[in-house]
Amino acid sequence: MDSTTARKLLAEIGPRVAGARVTDVVAPGADCLLLELAGERRLFLGVVTLKALPIVFLLDDPGLAPAPGSAGAPTFASQLRGSTLVSLAPLDDRPGAIAHLRWTGQVGRTIDRWLTIDLGRSPSLSLTAAHGSEASAAPETAATAPTVARWHDDRGRPHARLSFEDRNEPAEETRGFESLNAAACFMFTELWPELDLTRRRDALERIVERRLKRTRRAMDKVQVEIDDSENADAYRHMGQLLLTRQAEIRRGKANVTLTDYDGSTPVVIELDPKLGPRQNAEALFRRARKAERRSKRAPVRLGELEGKAAELQKVAESLAGASADELAVFEERFLPTAPKVVDRNAPKERVRFRTYRISGGWEVLVGKSNQDNDLLTHKMARPDDLWFHARQVAGSHVVLKKSGHKAEPDKQAILEAAAIAAFHSKAGKSSKVSVCYTEKRHVRKVRGGKPGLAIVAREKVVMVRPKLPES
Repeated sequence: MDSTTARKLLAEIGPRVAGARVTDVVAPGADCLLLELAGERRLFLGVVTLKALPIVFLLDDPGLAPAPGSAGAPTFASQLRGSTLVSLAPLDDRPGAIAHLRWTGQVGRTIDRWLTIDLGRSPSLSLTAAHGSEASAAPETAATAPTVARWHDDRGRPHARLSFEDRNEPAEETRGFESLNAAACFMFTELWPELDLTRRRDALERIVERRLKRTRRAMDKVQVEIDDSENADAYRHMGQLLLTRQAEIRRGKANVTLTDYDGSTPVVIELDPKLGPRQNAEALFRRARKAERRSKRAPVRLGELEGKAAELQKVAESLAGASADELAVFEERFLPTAPKVVDRNAPKERVRFRTYRISGGWEVLVGKSNQDNDLLTHKMARPDDLWFHARQVAGSHVVLKKSGHKAEPDKQAILEAAAIAAFHSKAGKSSKVSVCYTEKRHVRKVRGGKPGLAIVAREKVVMVRPKLPES
């Protein structure tokens, strides 16, 4: 689309969308954005930034939903929801448009942003806080009816061009329309689905081809390792020759020719000039051991790579005739997923209890604060769980979870849980600490008391040394 055509198209659309509110944003593909507008009637302002189909249009109902697996929509797309489209004007220096958007905050603050729609050689969308370069609409001129020319390139990919002038361009099909917007809507509803499918298929083909090339390179590398593994005995033999003929070797040589043990066969051995005969022999022995290890692992690895290459080749052949739903399955498998956006200001969920395992496989939970103690004792612990606390000193609530076990904790388990309670108390550095314990059913919260306070009944007491279980 040239600048003159873009200006005339926006002259048709602009007055119809000025003042409309953006109620929703839909991205049915990576290169398509639809703004649902609420004005006198429901309309959709659409933008396609495919290089083969850069258009802007106004449509009553696109009849499209976001395609499964589609990715790449502008990150700011959802931000447009709730704004008011103040104006839509053409760009001055290239084909395209600039949309003036306005938000009104809860306190009456006005925020203005400009959405730049580039329909030139590199179609794109960008949202900025600065005013873009816009031009007035093109004056009315005598011209032929708007036309859409369609054709396919050498690779069979579809292309289309919107124009209000007869360019006498070679095309497989040319169709006339009453208005430029009607022509643009036709291009979207009739051509964009096919073009988007082609774009998605091409992107997947490139990814699969890259993976197939990497797999084949890895196969070649493993094959070299397999071939080298057959030389293990030769490396070991050369290392032994170096050790037995050290007197014949001078340091600094890149190779040496030695007579084999039969007294007649010459053996050429490559050397590291920086190393002596013994160090070179040790290097050959290491190389022999490495070759022997490869002889076992490399064939297995080669089989895995051959299976992967066959699978990728099958996928590459399937892409040519894949439907939209089939492409979505491949996209989910091969396209990188968008990184999860982490809100650094959001409160981080912390671990509220320490957990230990003691003799017999029993689980012991320890509160980290007074609030955690209350939660552990009065919300999480079951009536038959054992509750521990250091006597006469501040400390953490400790619960030995029975978790519905029929068996009862033995004496060793009770002493270890008590030692944990002693460790997590103010008396944690003492040699001996008195710890009380009872079933949780006999522990109740102090009415109106501070967090962490509890009243205990039917308690038993043990003396233990503060200690944590060995991990």
